[in-house]
Amino acid sequence: MVRTVLLLGAESEVAERLAQAADELDIRLHVATHRALYRNYGDALRNRLAGVVFTDFRIPLHALEQLTEHCVQGGVGGVGVSWKFLSPLGALLASRLGLPGHDPAVAPATRNKWLMAEAFRERGVPHPRTLAVPAPDAGIPAGSAAGLGYPLVVKPAESDGSVGVLPVDSPDDLAGTVRMAQRRRKSLPYGAPVDTTVLVQQHVEGASCGVVTAVHQGRFTHLAILRNYTTTGRFREDTGRTMPAGFGLPTEALILSTVESGLAALGLRDGVAHSDLRVTEAGPTVIAVDVGPPDVPTMQAIELATGVNTAAVYLQTVLGECPGTRPRRTDAAAIRFISTVRHGVFRGLEGLAQSPHVALVRSYVQPGDLIGSAHRKYTRLGHVIVQAPSPDLADQRADAAIAGISSRVEP
Repeated sequence: MVRTVLLLGAESEVAERLAQAADELDIRLHVATHRALYRNYGDALRNRLAGVVFTDFRIPLHALEQLTEHCVQGGVGGVGVSWKFLSPLGALLASRLGLPGHDPAVAPATRNKWLMAEAFRERGVPHPRTLAVPAPDAGIPAGSAAGLGYPLVVKPAESDGSVGVLPVDSPDDLAGTVRMAQRRRKSLPYGAPVDTTVLVQQHVEGASCGVVTAVHQGRFTHLAILRNYTTTGRFREDTGRTMPAGFGLPTEALILSTVESGLAALGLRDGVAHSDLRVTEAGPTVIAVDVGPPDVPTMQAIELATGVNTAAVYLQTVLGECPGTRPRRTDAAAIRFISTVRHGVFRGLEGLAQSPHVALVRSYVQPGDLIGSAHRKYTRLGHVIVQAPSPDLADQRADAAIAGISSRVEP
């Protein structure tokens, strides 16, 4: 029986991972994208695609009609997304076709953090207290903001990951930070307009963790709990992740029940989600949920530690199939990101082969590339992943591996 999945967008390494998994599962993968973006696809990805449909994600209703026709004609049995901004369109398309998918009535909350905060509030999901500033000229009620306490976190309602997320230490800095967060008007890479609402959010202290969950017919199977590591200070940068997280069974049970309440509030029924949480003294708090597979380093770590292929699981869930989530091993894995604060011409990384425990290593930049941004303190150059029998040993090996790596950057 021929199985076909339409993937909305393929402008990421996640899409390449999905294409590889589709090959392994004998699934025909079609991609919907912009014609201009398709020109940048590499041969490795193009050769794995069974079909391409060109559309314009800037006009969602037109794209919905066009993609519906393509799915009917092409016998598509599942709809996936490689980028969370397309998740509402994916849910609408799957619903129209009668295919597995998330609740389209709630799907806008999977893209928009203000709608997500409201969905969490209505369903009693632990979440930081949040205010919305809908327009650049809208005033911020000083008393309301003060009620959240300082420091605060300011973030665009629609942004990818930590882009535009800024800390605020005092009332004097709040208005300027909100204006800075409202500068972004379009999403990359499709150029679709974004909601310029900005969130003013309570800062939550606590250990950071992520949970990757497979959802099949509304039932949850958790693939991993990862402990997140960051730099200290005002502008924090992810430095790594380790699984298992090692919080202890009672805490992890609370983490998973909190995640499930968040996923249910967002109407998730078939797919994969990645939840970001803080473990506070009062219990776990959901910061945000991203719909779709996590980033490639996280998928690699999960496969090294458990043998579960997250990309394959995602394709199976969007087809409505029972996913292959049973672990084949119970190891630990640790990711460490290679970053630099220097700006200039990248010349290379040294020390990559010094640790015998590195299972995977990846450089994101090539010699001769210009690196550094006026908007970010750190530039991420790559990552290493180690495998070990326990999370403590994985941490030790990963920290030793990253300590031996240096970058050469010329001003």
